[in-house]
Amino acid sequence: MSNIMTALEQISFLNLPWIFFFMFVLHELEEWNIDRFEHQHFEGLPSTATDRSARMWIGFVVLVGLVWCAAATLPGDPATAAWIFLPAIAILLQNSLQHIYWSYYFKQYAPGVITAALLLIPFGCYVIARAVTQGYVPTWYAVVLAALIMIGFAQTVRAGSKMTPLIRTINNIGVWLSDRIR
Repeated sequence: MSNIMTALEQISFLNLPWIFFFMFVLHELEEWNIDRFEHQHFEGLPSTATDRSARMWIGFVVLVGLVWCAAATLPGDPATAAWIFLPAIAILLQNSLQHIYWSYYFKQYAPGVITAALLLIPFGCYVIARAVTQGYVPTWYAVVLAALIMIGFAQTVRAGSKMTPLIRTINNIGVWLSDRIR
């Protein structure tokens, strides 16, 4: 384990968001067939949601992640990158906790849970910890992000088998894109 930590410490902070983005893309690919899972388990899913619309929102969020990562890192300042990119990590940490919770709640594999548990959570926490320990963001910033993650996760737990508003919105974006892009 110390060899892994030593290797990670050698990586420039400005490269960490790109590594996290690559892990996020793998996570989205794991979700490629999530529509079936959502139709099977959630109330409130848009009736027009399909595999195609799910793949449209997957493409959309990957594009958003790419732009977010570029906006954070292209200025070349680690502090700027941390301030801009850590909220993206927080969103994905919350989503990762959702996948783990859904696997437990529905007692079934929730597409995305493997990359969430093995990649996004450990690496996302590492990036946040490194941003704080290297002084790129203050501790309070990480605490606020952690509180937002917990609030969002609590919403997921409260929702049970009802689709959360954010997930429903993402599905609606996918349906909208699917209707317009042929």
